[in-house]
Amino acid sequence: MQSMSVIFYDGVISKPHQAELKPIDAYSVMVQYQHAGQSCTQHFDYAQMSFIGSLGQKFPVIELDNDARIEFLNSDIPEWLNLKHQTFQQKIWKLERTPVLIVFSAVVIIALAGAMLKWGIPYAAYVVAKQMPADTLSTLGDQAEEIVIEYTEPSQLAAGQQQQIRSQYLKLIAEGKPAKLIFRGGGLIGANALALPNNTIIMTDELVEMAHSDQEILGVLAHEQGHLIQRHSLQQAIASLGFSVIFVAITGDSSDLFTSLPVAIAGAGYSRKFEQQADLYALNLMDKKNIEVSHFANFLERLGSETDEGQIDGEGENPDQHSASSQTAQQKDQQAQKKTDKANTTERDTESNPVMSILDSHPATDDRIKMVRQFEAEQQAKSKS
Repeated sequence: MQSMSVIFYDGVISKPHQAELKPIDAYSVMVQYQHAGQSCTQHFDYAQMSFIGSLGQKFPVIELDNDARIEFLNSDIPEWLNLKHQTFQQKIWKLERTPVLIVFSAVVIIALAGAMLKWGIPYAAYVVAKQMPADTLSTLGDQAEEIVIEYTEPSQLAAGQQQQIRSQYLKLIAEGKPAKLIFRGGGLIGANALALPNNTIIMTDELVEMAHSDQEILGVLAHEQGHLIQRHSLQQAIASLGFSVIFVAITGDSSDLFTSLPVAIAGAGYSRKFEQQADLYALNLMDKKNIEVSHFANFLERLGSETDEGQIDGEGENPDQHSASSQTAQQKDQQAQKKTDKANTTERDTESNPVMSILDSHPATDDRIKMVRQFEAEQQAKSKS
């Protein structure tokens, strides 16, 4: 008679028994073992069985009525063991050991993870950001603003110059949704402008000094206004927190996010998509206000030549990682300089390598300038027609 050695628990005592499992017919099996010096036999119908496949180093198990249990000594299940009545667990167990299905499952999981990263998380971040109430935005933005202030210095711009820029911003850029405009010395972030979700734009002295005209500054402010209007900083910061944003979108419980969002907002880099959207917003607004968009392109060209990064990233630069080349090495500590060198090397590699350009989250400066020039040409063509 066919049989196999197993470990058997009778459900009465916890002691395992060395046993033999043997078939009786197409519907039942017997278990034979020794207990207290006596031979014992128990019969079990297949209908009583619940098969549990092996997992890792654990071998298969059959759960029986009355807490009895059969444990196999290896992963090989005999053909005569008729578990057709327990097909679900058995099929799962077999699927886990089919190489083709293992590869297929891995491909599906990778594809789903990629889709989640590319579309799922950004969309969830968009939904969460758009639904956040104003008081929450203000709280998060205030905390992020405090972080940025720590990395910058008091502004040295003349009060009259600051007021002139504010007046032009309110008149031409604010569009009925004015932001609080703060001027700061660049410190570790150098020539930069940032837009925070508490409806605040922070502009550094170094950026103002780099501009050759008021129109160039207005172009930068229009770019940052676009980030504010579309809540880019909040979306980018939420998305940077990964799959937790999916949980928030589903459950609505965002309490855990609030502790980490301010730092993420202050340090999140804009995606390529957000930078392009902000640029387009700025171009349309400048065209509407009869400000030549060439000023924006001129500023981008100068920023690209005078700084290695060549970006106005709104909320897009981590103050702990970015410093402009307009500062001297003596003005930076050794750690900040190392981080800057690494960022600059990455940018140069990106501009010379098309693959790196695809992976880079920011549009290359040349691409942004090209978009501005193309927009300018299209608007000129429309005016002539």
